[in-house]
Amino acid sequence: MRPIIPRVRAPLRLSMYLRFVRYLIWEFRWPLGVFTVVVLGGGWILHRGYRHEALSFARACHAVFLMIFLESSLDFPDEWYLQPLFFLFPVVGLGAIADSVIRLAFLIFTRKQNLPEWNRMLASLCRNHFLVVGVGKVGYQVIRGLLEMRESIVTIEMAAGAPFLGELFDHGIPVIQGNARMASTLEQAGVREARAVIVTTSDDLTNLDVAITARELNKDARIVIRLFDETLATKVAGTFAMPTISTSQVAAPAFIAAATGRKVYQAFQLAGQEVHLTDIIVCATGRLVGRTVGEVQSDKRINVVMHQSNRAGAVNVNPDPDIVLAPDDTILVIAPMEPLLALEAMNQAPACAEHATANKAGRS
Repeated sequence: MRPIIPRVRAPLRLSMYLRFVRYLIWEFRWPLGVFTVVVLGGGWILHRGYRHEALSFARACHAVFLMIFLESSLDFPDEWYLQPLFFLFPVVGLGAIADSVIRLAFLIFTRKQNLPEWNRMLASLCRNHFLVVGVGKVGYQVIRGLLEMRESIVTIEMAAGAPFLGELFDHGIPVIQGNARMASTLEQAGVREARAVIVTTSDDLTNLDVAITARELNKDARIVIRLFDETLATKVAGTFAMPTISTSQVAAPAFIAAATGRKVYQAFQLAGQEVHLTDIIVCATGRLVGRTVGEVQSDKRINVVMHQSNRAGAVNVNPDPDIVLAPDDTILVIAPMEPLLALEAMNQAPACAEHATANKAGRS
């Protein structure tokens, strides 16, 4: 069953509304300009040249405004130079209004149908956003995480029938459909205003090409690349100073954990050293029983970031060093692999795993 994107909407800022208003003004600039010129220019001409009665400038503009809608409040002039204007004002004014109505109707239609024009307009309003290239399974998970963090997101996807597009549209996320290797597609997605670009397609060459193009267009954005080839990922990270995520490297800890029975959740770099995050269940027959958190952390390479008491059920984040470990307590540890192995040996991890499994079966 496919996971559903959580119903979390990014906060709409006043600046985005102002950019939307500015976009509408720019989109309707010609009809608005023509309508304004007709009303103000025609009002000035009537104010200066109409002889049937004295007209203030404001009333003359109001008369032209009504004339556009075929409701003239003035008598037909005797002046020959004003007579053609009484025919031209409605034609030009109604033409400008009709053009505006057609543009507005098209804008509404593109919004309801999620057409490319609407998505490009939404993307043009975004600033300091995350640009995710590739809405596959990996890209989808990235978008879910960013939504939970309430971040602004723009996506690029080449395939029009990608399975996750419907859910993105439901959340108002702009989707630019096109080839991300082209600079024009990245620009439509607002790459120049993006805070970060995350490239997650399933093709290494495409990801590298997109990343380099994005870097050329935005020198300040953080570029993160998904690569399958671990050797290529290392070279790209070193040469281009771009964070690279190797699929094989990320998956390796999960395979090792499943094969050895350990719970290694993630490996990451910290100060140039690879460290691992794992949880350890304190075995009743192991040497961790009776030790304090501070004693475990006496090895400066080990950091206990969480402790859960089996008896009280309480969870302590960044636990106090004087907390004493009891059988079946759980600790969450960050450490390099070597001290982790030493800690597991002290805890007699295989026996502990069997003990914990038996306890869970007994409780159920």
